[in-house]
This record gives sequence, C-alpha cells and structure tokens, in this order.
Amino acid sequence: MSRLALLLLPALLFAQVEIDTVIRFSKLVGSGCFFPDLNKLYVDYCDGVYAVLNCSTYEIESEMPALSFLDHYSWNWRRQKLYVTCNPRPESTMVVDVAADSVIGWLEVCREWHSDVYLSDIDRRYKPAVDTLYEYDCATDTVTRRLPVHSTCASWDSVGRKLYVGQGSLKKLYVYDYLEDSCLKVIDVGAIRASKPDACVFSRSSRRAYVSSEQFELSYADVGIVDTQRDTLLSVLPVRIRRGFYKQVAVDETDDKVYMTDCDGWYDHPDTMWVIDCATDSVLKKFECVRQGNTSKCIRWVPWSNRVYVLVDDPGQTHEGYLVVIDCNTDSVIVPGMLLGGMLYDIQLDPIRQRIFVIGDSNKVYVLRDVEGGVVEESAPVSSASKSGLLVQPISRGYEVSYSIGSPCRVDLSVYDLIGREVRRLVAEEQPAGDHRVLWNCRDSVGSPVPRGVYLVRLDTPDFTDARKAVVTR
Repeated sequence: MSRLALLLLPALLFAQVEIDTVIRFSKLVGSGCFFPDLNKLYVDYCDGVYAVLNCSTYEIESEMPALSFLDHYSWNWRRQKLYVTCNPRPESTMVVDVAADSVIGWLEVCREWHSDVYLSDIDRRYKPAVDTLYEYDCATDTVTRRLPVHSTCASWDSVGRKLYVGQGSLKKLYVYDYLEDSCLKVIDVGAIRASKPDACVFSRSSRRAYVSSEQFELSYADVGIVDTQRDTLLSVLPVRIRRGFYKQVAVDETDDKVYMTDCDGWYDHPDTMWVIDCATDSVLKKFECVRQGNTSKCIRWVPWSNRVYVLVDDPGQTHEGYLVVIDCNTDSVIVPGMLLGGMLYDIQLDPIRQRIFVIGDSNKVYVLRDVEGGVVEESAPVSSASKSGLLVQPISRGYEVSYSIGSPCRVDLSVYDLIGREVRRLVAEEQPAGDHRVLWNCRDSVGSPVPRGVYLVRLDTPDFTDARKAVVTR
C-alpha cells in the first residue's frame, strides 16, 4: 500500500473559503466519489487503481484495481454498492462493495458510456444501452427485464416517481412509470439544439426538468425546460452547454434556482453564469463568472452555505486551475479566483461535516471549508445534546424532534439527505425561549414518502448548530 504525504496547513484564507488540509498522493489523480455515511473518499489514480481515503485520519486505507475512472457511476446507499461504467471492458459496468473496498463483479451490458440511475424506492438500477433499457435487481445484480427502448441516458424524478429516458439522436424524451411498467408519454425535444438531448436535472419544488446533452458536445447544446407534471416542453434557453450537462449545471434547492455555466468556446472570452428562477421559468441574472472562457470543469451547489463552487482550468500556458465561488443569496462572485494550481477535475461534498473536497492539481485533494465575512472563524460546532437538547426519536408516525433554546431567536430546522439536499423544512421562524417539539412524518416538502435510508435532522440558531441522524426503514 502506498502512503500519502499529508500537509497540514495553517488556516489559509482566501476571501470566504479556507484550505483546511492538503492531501498529497504518490500518483496522478482524477475524479472521486465521497460516501458521507462511511466517511471515506474514493479517488481514481490515472493508472487504473482506486485509492480509498479514510477522511477521519486522511490516510489511505487500501488500493484496489478498478480499470475505470469515477466519471459515470451510481451509488446504491442501501446496499453500499457502487456501479461504475467502464467503457474499455465488454462487461461495461463494475460493481464495488464499498464497505469492503473490493470489486465484487461485472455486469454485461452494451459497451457504452451512457449514464445509469439507481432508484432507491424499489432498489432497482436502470442502465441505458442504445436500443435497450436494462433493469437490474440490486440484491442479486441480475437483469430482471430488458425494455425495448432506444436509450442513451436515464434520469429519476423522485417526486413524480417517474423515469425520464433520453432517446438520443431521435430527440425524444421517454416518460416511464416504472411502478406500473408503462410508458406515460413521449416528449418531442427536437427544439433543443443538441445532438442527444437526454440528460435531466430536476427542481423538486417547482416540478421542472432541465434537459440537455449528458456527453461533451462537439458543437454547442442548449437547455430545454420540461414541466414534469404535464410532461411538456415549455421553452428552450440559449445556454451553451459544451462540457457535459452534469458538469455545467447546479440546482439551488434552498431558493429553487438553477445555475448554468455558458461557454462560447473562445479562451479569451469570459464564461457567463445564468441564474434561472424555477418557479417562473425566467432568467434572474447573467454575469461573468470565469475570466477566460470554455474552461469551467465542474460546478456544485453547497447546501450548508448556499454557495456555488466552480472549478476552472486556465487555458494559458501554465494550465493552472483555480476556484470561483458564488453567493446564491446575492447571485454574485465572492471568490473570483482562488489559485489551487495544476489541472482540477472534481468536487465532492461532505454535508455531515461540511467539507468540500477539490480533486486535482496532479496529485492532491484539497479539503476546503466555508468562512463567512472574510475572517477566519471557528466553524459552528455540532453541539452536544445538553446544549440544544436536540433529540430525534422514532414514533409510530415517523420521528419526534424536540429541542431547547435559551432565548428568543430565529430557528431553522430541516431534514437533509446524505448528499446535502434539503428534503423537508420543519421550522423556519422566530421562536420563544424554552422547549419545542415538532413531528416529521417521513415525507418530503411536497408530501411524498421519502425513500428508505439515512437522513440528517439539522437545527440552526444564531448561537449553535446541532444535528442528529434519522433512519427511515419502511
């Protein structure tokens, strides 16, 4: 097992972000995948090996042959299995037991990069493969059905409990009721300027899907807005998506907005950030977010600070990467260019411990933390139960959440999933001092039952922050 060199820096502050730790590896690194409940990070080396990083100690626990990069994967958190698309092999999909850090098998599917999707409410995985949509039983990792659907990408609407399957060059979006095993509708998305408009990201509150090409486009793709209640294409936005839809779009679930980076392909032109109001399907703002264009590699919405992080590669001779941070409250750039150096590849988030992992710079992982007001402050600690009295206890109807506050103040109490998305806001108001109690019925913000899994109940007041886990087993 190779050892990493761990460099603990003094708090290095750039505006409102600080570098907490820099982890150096002995090899070149690529993309990554973080597992919050296991507190470990997979980082792919550029020679077909995964490094397993213990994020409590920041030491490598093991390495395993992988033969694929962590660019296309789906995570089965119920069974702690990772499914990774691997184009060089005829089997196409590698299955990893993340608890044991071992490859447990390969699934034989058509050799394609097409993205798959894991549906936690039925414990099934759907894999598009040109002219067939495969359904897998995740308990046995066997094919249960082959649906004769021309498919290049699959996306899950967890609110409407529908599967949206892109039909690639046919420019159709197939709406599939996977519970009833029926096709509800086929949406013509030919108005979207993309060779394969098939990938969707969703606004759960406004019931919208944003559609563009999942793969890198040789020419420019734009973005369609689909009403997922009526399953109709509402409009098309002339946002130039070129590096792949999942790399250039982030959803702010707190304010119900979508952020999209627009690149015109010229290195000497700045990239533009589009801010879309999901409730009104209108453009709220456009502003320059990258000083030189066609370079934004990856963007992520960070829920606990309500910011968007953008990774950038400088197209100049130095090819130095840097970080841009956008405040979603004001839709403005608060970190215009935090220099990290080298090629940057990926951002992974830890919503439980509020860490941002930036992977790249040849052989490094940067562990970043948000700082407010441009002054280094201690991050809000997770207080003990005695300070807030936060208790999350199972009852027959769900969970009873109780807590105490010492003086009148603003109280925010929300339920999050393990990738940091707000599932349900329970309290958002001024409250008097004393003991308080609220019930969570294991439903999301629109009243739908949440899938089985682990959730985080988080209490925020001006004086302290506290969090407890809640496990939904039905």
